[in-house]
Amino acid sequence: MNKKQGRSLSRRRTIVIFLIVVLVIAGGFFLLGTDDKVEAPSLEYPKGVSREEQVAYIMHEHIVHKGGHPVHSFVLYAENKPEGIVIHKGVGTIGRSDTPIDEEYQYKVASSTKPIVATVILQLMEEGELSLDDPASKYLEEIAYLRFDEIHVLDGESHADEITIDHLLQHRTGFGDIFTDTAPRFFIGVFLHPKRQYSPEMIMEKFFAYKLNERPHFKPGEGYYYSDTNYVLLGLIIEQLTGDSLSDQIRQRVLEPLEMHDTYFEFYEAEKGSGKRLNSYQGRLDMTKYFNTSFDWGGGGLVSTTQDMATFIQALFGMELFEYESTLHLMLDNSENAADGASYARGINQYALDGDTYYEHGGHWGSLMMYNPERDVVLSAHLAQANLPYDAEDLVKAVLEIIEAP
Repeated sequence: MNKKQGRSLSRRRTIVIFLIVVLVIAGGFFLLGTDDKVEAPSLEYPKGVSREEQVAYIMHEHIVHKGGHPVHSFVLYAENKPEGIVIHKGVGTIGRSDTPIDEEYQYKVASSTKPIVATVILQLMEEGELSLDDPASKYLEEIAYLRFDEIHVLDGESHADEITIDHLLQHRTGFGDIFTDTAPRFFIGVFLHPKRQYSPEMIMEKFFAYKLNERPHFKPGEGYYYSDTNYVLLGLIIEQLTGDSLSDQIRQRVLEPLEMHDTYFEFYEAEKGSGKRLNSYQGRLDMTKYFNTSFDWGGGGLVSTTQDMATFIQALFGMELFEYESTLHLMLDNSENAADGASYARGINQYALDGDTYYEHGGHWGSLMMYNPERDVVLSAHLAQANLPYDAEDLVKAVLEIIEAP
């Protein structure tokens, strides 16, 4: 092959790659959905029936099969212990099929994994294995691919040594996020390689390839910015301290003691539970069926059920996971972030609703768990859609109104 033929072949390859990227982006935007023109679901419910029937009515109203952001399935677990109320329900279908679902279906909990990772870190703190004031470099600088001294460079100056474990827990490092700050570039790669199995090393390789290490939002401790990078590093700290995998530590410390039999670390351990899975959507795109989402890892890699996630948050507040109440208080303390206008504490949010405080965490694919310790009320749900075509807060309020009514 002569030089001219080589240049011609290279040019053709470039054109082909460009066309693939254009098609991926165009197809992606179509599948992600741009049509939100659906009628707002009714939040009214019949008054002369049981609470379970009232909740079921609202759930059915919020199944939307049409439009750019369909909601094909909805699972929910709600409990008001003082009133003896338990509602466990699943409505809808598996994706666009005619297969009906029930309340036992599993789903990707996404970022609702973070409270569990935070719990393991705080357990290690109780055991004297770490201090939240420890510099993260103490545990991570020996991991070569992290290039830790380069991981946080602002205006040409490294601030890596200033990052503490507590900064990671509270999203106060300033780290950028591959899923938000560089979303188009990252998801083009996902579309082109839908079955790629990720590892923490590959996730951090993306972080550096996109030069996010040179684009932090602020110096460590000087603000709040939600980034999965923080929980990837916390997962690595857990592995460095224990000599065990993150998935095994979560299983040994949380899942097995609480008998969360339908929960497992997707793509990093064998599947557990019933095997009945909901398909989680990003717009029209079925992320469960077509994509390996192992890039979530410590930031959001668990598969679970509404009942298992309710079990976790109830056990957390019931002091089944910590030895000292002061540890739970520390986890829930959001005073540092509140000063910057954020509600995030350490792996969990504070959520004010009609004068009550709920502690909660949501997940990208449409999951939510929340608990009110004063009322002893828990709500755990999944709507299998990352971009809902209606107001989720109004829906939550309507369900809580039913289960908390005297």
